[in-house]
Amino acid sequence: MAMKIVVLALLGGLAGASLGCASEETLAPAPRQHSVSGDAIPFDNGPDGRIAGATISVLEHPEKKLVTGADGHFEFDGFDPGSEVTLVLEHPDYHLIQTGTQTIGDADLERVTFQAVSHDIYAALAGIVGVVPDETGSCQMVTTITRIGKSIYDEGAHGEPAVTVAIDPPLPAALGPVYFNAAVVPERDLTQSSPDGGVLFANVPPGEYTWTGTKASAEFTTVKMKCRPGVLVNASPPHGLQRTK
Repeated sequence: MAMKIVVLALLGGLAGASLGCASEETLAPAPRQHSVSGDAIPFDNGPDGRIAGATISVLEHPEKKLVTGADGHFEFDGFDPGSEVTLVLEHPDYHLIQTGTQTIGDADLERVTFQAVSHDIYAALAGIVGVVPDETGSCQMVTTITRIGKSIYDEGAHGEPAVTVAIDPPLPAALGPVYFNAAVVPERDLTQSSPDGGVLFANVPPGEYTWTGTKASAEFTTVKMKCRPGVLVNASPPHGLQRTK
């Protein structure tokens, strides 16, 4: 009888320990979710312009969708750390456009911007670059290489000059990079960025691409883009190729 009591006590202790572990696991806090916010801004209207009535959605979470008010602002909640977020803007006056793809870190993602272009400006830029956009089989990709601490919210030029851009997987030279000159006009003869900082690739095959910038004694963030047919992908400041050092 004494042996039986000892065995039962041991089993009871083990069961209690197991329950204690399960309880501790159950009570462990879930990772904090984060928000993504920013503004819809017209390409030709400077930092004070805003786009009302634009439908903003999240490519990876199509159920997340809203329409901007007069201030052009948007905000989405409920993103887990490590998840990817690509925002899409639809508006009858502007070409279909999406942002670069951001990975949620350990804080809210703020000041994500669209530099939306009207249909007329889109056509004009295509003519200057000398391409006919293939809206069924390719996308157009663009970003801005910005100086440390600068963004689209700042007045005047905010680009980092003398930077060369590469893309992975690589593309034929005929597709880019095409750099914008200081007058914000794409110029095929340029071999590096101007103080405007703009750079594009035209008629890019669908896929996922990573952009990098190179300049002596400088460091830049990388940019990921998800190219989809008929879409203008613009990693707009401050989430483009931003100089960090």
